[in-house]
Amino acid sequence: MTSTCTACQTSPPYIVLLVDSSDSVGDTNFAEIRRFLHTFVDRLEIGGDKVRVGLAQFSHAPYQEFLLDAYRDKANLLKQLENIMYHKGGTNIAKALDFIRESYFSQARKNVPRIAIVITNGNTNDTAEEAAQKLRQQGVVIFVIKTGQADATHLSTVANSPQEEFLFSVDTYQKLDGLVENLRRRVCNAVEDQLRALAMKFADIFVLVDSTALGKEAQQMKTFLARIVNQMNIGKDANRVGLAQFSKDVQVEFLFNTNKTKEEILSSIRSLQLKSKEPRRIGNAIEYARKNFFNTSAGSRISQGFKQHLLVMTAGKSDDNVLRPARVIKNEAVKVIDIASPKQSYNITCAELKFSSVFSECIAAEIADIVFIVDGSRNVGPENFHIIRTFLQNTIAALDVAMDKVRIAIVQYSDVPRADVYLNTFSDKKEILDYVKTLSYGRGKSNTGAALKFAKEQVFTKVRGSRQDQHVEQIAVVITEAKSADDVSSPAAELRRLGVKIFALGIKDINANEPQEIASYPSKKFLFNVESFPKLNALSSELMRSLCGNIKDAFVTLLKNITLHQGCKFTAEADMYFLLDESGSISYDDFDDMKAFILEFLHVFEIGPDQVRIGVVKFADKATPVFHLNTYNTKAKVQKAVKALFMEGGGTRTDLGLEEMIPLFKQAEQTRKKKVREFLIVITDGKSEHVGKPLKVHAEQLRKQNVTIYAIGVKDADKAELEDMSGSPKRTFFVNNYDALKEIKSKILKEICSFEACSDLLADVVFLIDGADEVDPVDFEQMKELIEFTVEKLPIRQNRVRLAVMQYSTHAKVEFALNAFYDKDKLQKEIMSIKQIGGRSFTGKALEEVAQAFEEADGGRANTLQFLVVVTDSLAKDNVTLPARALRDKNINIYAVGMGHANRDQLFEISGSRERVYLENNFGSMQNLGSEVIFKICNTGKPELVDIIFLVDVAGSINKESFQSMKSFMETLVSKSEVGAKRVRIGTITYADQPQSEFTLIQYSSKAEVLKSISELRSLGGRRNTAQALKYSLSYFAAGHGGRRAQNIPQVLLLITDGPVADTYDLTDWPVDLKDSEVNMFAIGVAGAREDELRSITLNNQRAFYVDTYQDLEALYKPITQELCNLTKPVCEKEEADLVILIDGSESISSLDWETVKITLINLVKKLEIAPDKWQVGVAQFSDKLLDHFYLNQYNNVAGVEQGIRDITQRRQGTHTWAALKLVQDYFKTEHGSRINKGVSQNLLLVTDGKANDEEDLQSLAQIRAKDIEIFAIGIGSNINQHELLKIAGSKERIFFESFESLPLKTTTTKVLQAICIPSVILSPHGCLVDIGIGFAVSQRTSTQPLLGPHTETLVAAAVQRLSTMGQLCCLSVDAAETRIGFRLVSGREGKIIDDFAFEEYDENVARKVLALRPAIPMAFNALLLNSFKQKFASSQAGVKVVILFTDGLHDTLEHLKKSSDSLRESGVSALLIVALDGNVDYQQLEFGRGFSYNKPLSISMLNVGNALQDQIKAVASAECCNVSCACSGDVGFSGFPGLPGLKGRRGLLGLNGTQGHQGCSGKRGIKVSQK
Repeated sequence: MTSTCTACQTSPPYIVLLVDSSDSVGDTNFAEIRRFLHTFVDRLEIGGDKVRVGLAQFSHAPYQEFLLDAYRDKANLLKQLENIMYHKGGTNIAKALDFIRESYFSQARKNVPRIAIVITNGNTNDTAEEAAQKLRQQGVVIFVIKTGQADATHLSTVANSPQEEFLFSVDTYQKLDGLVENLRRRVCNAVEDQLRALAMKFADIFVLVDSTALGKEAQQMKTFLARIVNQMNIGKDANRVGLAQFSKDVQVEFLFNTNKTKEEILSSIRSLQLKSKEPRRIGNAIEYARKNFFNTSAGSRISQGFKQHLLVMTAGKSDDNVLRPARVIKNEAVKVIDIASPKQSYNITCAELKFSSVFSECIAAEIADIVFIVDGSRNVGPENFHIIRTFLQNTIAALDVAMDKVRIAIVQYSDVPRADVYLNTFSDKKEILDYVKTLSYGRGKSNTGAALKFAKEQVFTKVRGSRQDQHVEQIAVVITEAKSADDVSSPAAELRRLGVKIFALGIKDINANEPQEIASYPSKKFLFNVESFPKLNALSSELMRSLCGNIKDAFVTLLKNITLHQGCKFTAEADMYFLLDESGSISYDDFDDMKAFILEFLHVFEIGPDQVRIGVVKFADKATPVFHLNTYNTKAKVQKAVKALFMEGGGTRTDLGLEEMIPLFKQAEQTRKKKVREFLIVITDGKSEHVGKPLKVHAEQLRKQNVTIYAIGVKDADKAELEDMSGSPKRTFFVNNYDALKEIKSKILKEICSFEACSDLLADVVFLIDGADEVDPVDFEQMKELIEFTVEKLPIRQNRVRLAVMQYSTHAKVEFALNAFYDKDKLQKEIMSIKQIGGRSFTGKALEEVAQAFEEADGGRANTLQFLVVVTDSLAKDNVTLPARALRDKNINIYAVGMGHANRDQLFEISGSRERVYLENNFGSMQNLGSEVIFKICNTGKPELVDIIFLVDVAGSINKESFQSMKSFMETLVSKSEVGAKRVRIGTITYADQPQSEFTLIQYSSKAEVLKSISELRSLGGRRNTAQALKYSLSYFAAGHGGRRAQNIPQVLLLITDGPVADTYDLTDWPVDLKDSEVNMFAIGVAGAREDELRSITLNNQRAFYVDTYQDLEALYKPITQELCNLTKPVCEKEEADLVILIDGSESISSLDWETVKITLINLVKKLEIAPDKWQVGVAQFSDKLLDHFYLNQYNNVAGVEQGIRDITQRRQGTHTWAALKLVQDYFKTEHGSRINKGVSQNLLLVTDGKANDEEDLQSLAQIRAKDIEIFAIGIGSNINQHELLKIAGSKERIFFESFESLPLKTTTTKVLQAICIPSVILSPHGCLVDIGIGFAVSQRTSTQPLLGPHTETLVAAAVQRLSTMGQLCCLSVDAAETRIGFRLVSGREGKIIDDFAFEEYDENVARKVLALRPAIPMAFNALLLNSFKQKFASSQAGVKVVILFTDGLHDTLEHLKKSSDSLRESGVSALLIVALDGNVDYQQLEFGRGFSYNKPLSISMLNVGNALQDQIKAVASAECCNVSCACSGDVGFSGFPGLPGLKGRRGLLGLNGTQGHQGCSGKRGIKVSQK
């Protein structure tokens, strides 16, 4: 090229010219192409070490003219160009692009810029997008020159982006010559950009040498440095080296920009004279290096993305703090290599100056789909884009990339978005990194919104490799520099609603609000900003920590949500109103998010007239009550009413909304007849109009009525106004988008539910806080903030919650003990005065010492819940596993809280459970983190399934106040239990001279009835014949009185007495009677009761309790509840089921751990009711083969199953999981006891500690699911393949990750049972579930067109909507028939699923989304389509299964289609209905299930096809659900007379501001008026 393009001279590119020689070009025009090629090539520097040019032609086939190495001489090359032959023929660009990729570029040398220039008139019927993507994946930059008038749309998918840079267009071939210079210049730009990307990766290495080193050690240091330098390529454009020595201060020897040669550097090292000055300040030296060496003025190339290393060579321990300066410099993308031992042998090599392959935080984050969305607009610039490339390389290199682990896709955007690398493009990390290295810079405008929309519609799809249907975490990382030219808010919200977590990285001049609109909530976790591109790479490790933490937390969050649902059951009674903003600024999607927010609240509460009640009020220009608290009394009715909510628009009169609430809450007490806790949750996105009274006035009035207000602001809400409403910043929430409402839901619920859960907590809580040097003072203050928040929320009193704090570093220090303070104010002052002690982090040692804090001498209490909260910001210098286990063995519950620099794995070792690990950077504030921990502490469980009889002493002369205290204790126990016929049953017996049954176990089935009866108990007086009453009570546990001993449900007799036993002679045979009854005896003695008698009555010291006064009874609630919870069984909704347990017996499980696994499984089956007509359990073990231990019909009681598990010996021969899954199906045969043919729930529980050693067998998995066998999995240890277990279980909800440390905690048993006991969706004998699968086979469309044409789309949408209303069947009510719709789009080529939507209730948004899809792959009505729907219905539990296909014709042989149709019918599908989109094609031979209506072909053009389809489905449903063999329907009647005009529709949303009008004409000149 000319001298202005030096890039092509220093490292010449390979350029391949690809010329269209099809018929449509013509001889004359082809001559013009020859002339253009000659002119263009003539301006290039051709030669062996200069530009190399290859040429190919194409028509219907490609033709090789000459390869890149053919001509090294320009004259010969030009001569050959003059003689190229015109071939003629059709036009196949795709084949031509594949040809030059395979025949030209695959042979080209690596690390050389590669350019393809395509010249065509664009008249082609093929799509070349995929071929162009493959070419770009090899690092080829594609320019396209379009000639003539043909449409350039499909050519834009071939050329690099943006079009203005890489796509040229001329009207005539004669104008080609005018492009030469412009093309040459742009090719040169592309070459320069590629050279920048391909340049060898060098680094800047600065060395700090400890000048206190003496003699031999000093010489060792210099020898080591010389060896390192000798291994390097040193130079201005290679590796740069700087050197300084340090002790008290830093003395510079030479900087990066000194430009010394290798020999000069070696000479400087040899002559280096170390000058020792005490003290040794390593921290100071690192901080000095950060400020003075790693910047442009010192010669550092950090701003260009070069890796930065600081090599610190020390001769001993530092006299100042090192950790904080080291953290700061690492955060600025400088890797610190510390050679700290004075005995160091210095064997480090150059290879160790590279970043590790996988970031440590990401090792366990092994499965996710991550899409990088990269701004390549003109605002970025080529130098900065190179920094982005480096950032991407560093980030991707830190991930564990593979097809079964982390998948990567890259979307680059400017004017238009483009993805050459999808989630299923590359399976190898190296391939992705090679692609990123040559990622082409585009230019153009920054359309971030279009890129987000593209990612949603074209990248996060099944056909492009997304594994969302396998519950794999979906993540987008958006890197943007400029304010977007289009809207980002809506497409970002749509992407988040899809379930994608978005990390937003804003650089430089980015508008402050824009990244917040893009990022997921909370912004502290998902939003990153840097002031300049050079600082981008410093974000890499911070992003990795957050991103990988999010992946690892995906499963744990689910388990914490289960805890949330359980914990909110404590909130037995409450009145809750939602006040919703429906003003014009809110979109319909936003309003749907508000509705979803309310529905989430419904799921966690028990809804009823005597439980939690819900009401909704809307406001805009006025307030509109939608339904009151007493309008609906069931969860189903409230849910239906919320779903039916609609918005009308208008202004924002929040004041009127609050004013409306005042009388509504006054009415609430009247309709319930008593005052309960009242809540108002306000959601608004704007500031209230200043018209009436200030809203603060109405809010204060509501608070005077004891209404607790939560204010949630969205988008443009005024934060000060929100706080005026709530009255407290702790009840004020703000999010940037409505879809983030679901993220703050749990925060509000924890705040609401913690009140009830914590109100009667009896616990000793000890905080163990890290005060080491590594802890930043700011983080230490946050630790104290966490403790202060805990004090505020818990009931701190001597007889309730006691709290202590211990600080640790090298040694532990007790700040105050459990018995030091019982007053909140004093506690808060003491916490504020705690000072950080400094030192090293010996966490293990502190865990040993903290055990003393729970001793009685320091205020610890026996029979009291004990909690240890460890808060750390550093990595322990000693072992934490053993001391933590010792604490857990003492029944101390440990929660581990990590600040920014804590190690997640070590926190797990401390707590013993992933659910008890909390990382500060995952929460928006310490308040949120505190709420999480407190909620878990307070949510210690409650009785679920047990028979309890109170035996109440009413003898003696108890006063009225004391007797009321006793009844209050009973009422508290009842109110905290799940009372019901199938839950906790309560009975009560009183006694004095004679025992008297007040009510039996079967008498009352509601909590309200039990509480009413207890409130009516009266003290009688008389002789205390306790022994007689005890024996009398045992008979009331019999089945005739409601006892459930035969069902293996625990039974409890709870004695409450305040005096000695009068009839002690009758207690002699009591131990035998109690043992024979199998009743669990608890005794509570008050005042005059004798403790020795209580112990002899219970036969168990742990169940005998004593207090001095009746008022002290409240302190016993928690310990007694805990004992009851240890006895009780969890409620299992499945009354009968078959469970097969498949245990991994591989050698990786130690003998001790093997016993732990068996004990865990025994604890699990003990919670089930084992009987031939209830639960049956079978067990198999697998290793290298499957070992049959016992089938489902071998044992019919718990004892038998328990002994069967105990007798299993470990195989220890590998982990052949997939072979075991195939063989274990034998257990689900009727001859082995399975009740599969009777419709009894079938369950398989896999327990494994590692990855499968054998080949994946998805076919066996499909066979298991086809039999409606639900699979659950427990993965134990750190070697688990999460993706593998996801495939096996099919859902996150059915996977549990544990450690051998956490299994003894018994939390596993609870979690697994909660999941297994949830019934599958099985068709009720009184209902009818219809699943409709809808597919499309539209062949006559391009990849850029919608699924259907506008007219057809409207008709299909109406038809689908009609299908959602089944109507009343002859045997069922309207509500009993349920219809679910699921869509599936299938590739016509290989049958791959393009997109899939699960069977759900009709949702207009889903239907709209499906019809808006633009599949890039052709679809067809062939056998592959029918087979795919067979698979879709394999897991459906519906009684009626219907497939509806909309097609424009047959695309397979009738024979193949008929065979697949028969197979579909044999699989259990009830009907196949085919709707013709193009003409009235007769598909009669393929359809089935249509009865007598085969003579009416279904067509989209027929009158109301929706009604016709509905009639067909109704006929099928009648046959399946009502046993009606046939149903006849006549022809559609004539249209009726037009009805009366409808009511005027509600006001639409405000439109966008119009564009500015044209400037008007000048007015007439004015008339001059003379002044007098």
